[in-house]
Amino acid sequence: MKYPAYSIAAIVILSACAGGGSSPLASGIDAAPQSVAAAVKSWSSAKAAEQSVYVVDPGQAGYYGAVCYYGASGGAPLGCLDGGASAQSGIDFPQGSWIDKNNHLFVANGSSSSGYSGQVTEYDLPLGASSAPINTLYSNVTNPSQGAMLGYVCGDSAGNIYGTTIYSTTIAIWKTGTENTTPSSTLVDSKLQNVGSPALADGPVACATDHMGNLYISGQYATGNPSLGYTYFAELDEFKGGLSGSGKPMVLRRETSDLYFPAGVAIDKQGNLAWALFNLNDSESSVCTYAKPYKGSATACTSGFATGFHFTKGGTDLWGGDTTVYPWYAQPGEGKTANEIAYPGGGFVQSTSSTGLVYPVDASVNPPL
Repeated sequence: MKYPAYSIAAIVILSACAGGGSSPLASGIDAAPQSVAAAVKSWSSAKAAEQSVYVVDPGQAGYYGAVCYYGASGGAPLGCLDGGASAQSGIDFPQGSWIDKNNHLFVANGSSSSGYSGQVTEYDLPLGASSAPINTLYSNVTNPSQGAMLGYVCGDSAGNIYGTTIYSTTIAIWKTGTENTTPSSTLVDSKLQNVGSPALADGPVACATDHMGNLYISGQYATGNPSLGYTYFAELDEFKGGLSGSGKPMVLRRETSDLYFPAGVAIDKQGNLAWALFNLNDSESSVCTYAKPYKGSATACTSGFATGFHFTKGGTDLWGGDTTVYPWYAQPGEGKTANEIAYPGGGFVQSTSSTGLVYPVDASVNPPL
């Protein structure tokens, strides 16, 4: 299936809106519903102690986005940390998140209003409605022919931080101890083809690491040419050793159907790999589990998330957003939630309420796996 350029790449408006402190999607989509009511913005130390699930939603606060926090059982939000032109929150069109062993939340923000191609903001947990970053990692990864933006963020046990850069083939890396500056180095995923203009394939989307420091990239590439059009495919790649490895990616899986978009990836306690894809044709998604070396058939699959997801501490469940399209594929709508599903191959467990959520694209869990 071939998609017209505008359906795959309406995200180009992000680069057009860079600078000036304007909302990333303000010129292309109506302002987000303001039903993220004041009631869900409230925060107290008592409620903060109950925080467990952190949902990233780029559709809130006029498309500056927000991170909303919930108890372990989901339900109503305990509060939200909003973005905004004059806000000190550091939230600016957030895409993905990750929580480290030190109780710190990292958020990948895709807006280029900072003058960079996005930034990863780091926070002490629990969050409050007036939280500010304790560290900001700026991405200077660019694509000359198409505006690049940070997608998802992950880290390894050594404290290195990785940021995928949509519309490029590059992963930004901030070495352990990096503070308030640009990447220390990068990795290039040369296996992803026709990324950025003119094909407008997204390139690296989600990332994860294992206990050995290997880095896994869930991405999208394209085949075709400008005159005949492009077909888009999902791919899963590995950088052995991550930052300390050879820097040469290895293809683990390639989808043979162009209907799937890469959405999320994570490693479980046994070293198995969970990979999420959503079907652009019917808006359904699955999280499938693969045993090493991750090239055989899935050992289990379950209906799950169209976007980023993370394990609970015990590794028996996953939390993720239920958005079946990314913000550049559809108009906003009420009724979205973040959901918990049993792993592997289990079913629905529980969810957040839909109050205020527009595009729940990722959900991190504290304490993490």
